[in-house]
Amino acid sequence: MEIEAKFRVERSTTFTELQHLAQLGLFTLVATPGIEYQQNTYFDTAERKLNSQRYSLRVRETGKRRIATVKRSLGAQNGLRRHEEWEVLLTGGDHPREWPNSPARDQALGLLGEAPLLSLITILTQRQFIYAVRDAAVIAEISLDQGVIKAGGRELDFRELEVELVAPGGDERMNELIAELQARLALAHEPLGKKKRGMALLDGLIGLPPARLETVVSAAPAKSAAALALGMR
Repeated sequence: MEIEAKFRVERSTTFTELQHLAQLGLFTLVATPGIEYQQNTYFDTAERKLNSQRYSLRVRETGKRRIATVKRSLGAQNGLRRHEEWEVLLTGGDHPREWPNSPARDQALGLLGEAPLLSLITILTQRQFIYAVRDAAVIAEISLDQGVIKAGGRELDFRELEVELVAPGGDERMNELIAELQARLALAHEPLGKKKRGMALLDGLIGLPPARLETVVSAAPAKSAAALALGMR
């Protein structure tokens, strides 16, 4: 189970401020050096079979490795998003039939079978990591993300902060950490994940208000295989 929260970051100085912050309330913050450069590609069928069932299939390349992730959204409550997640390290192609034997492969093939996949969204991310520690235990991983979402011939820049629970059963402490972050940095919850923003970009819906966008993206009609392949609406 993945539990996370996402926040928009308006000020370009916020990341630097957070990286130089050693203590936040009762939490010790440990920043790791360097930047992870990611290329994240989201796949689905022409009929958006995965999206219609609240699943996503992502292949992440970091230069050192390629990881396939299958996720099932379990919804959000009080700003916390929950997902079921299956991952596998790839050595071959992107289609699940070419993945190593694993629960991730079984899950994906159970949903897709041999249906061909289309690359719908590409997200280029520069990520930096900070770990929130309390009582000698890592409670959460804080990701500082900036980059660009590309879909349907359109692009959307982003800068955001993601908090992901690491400690099992640490929901209460994660909520305390989030409260400290919001008080210190005046963060606002990001109502849509990167993939949903990518789907909205694909369908030319980005101009809608967030609440309306959430509803429309979840029910967006499927595009034809030819239109998707050509990046057309």
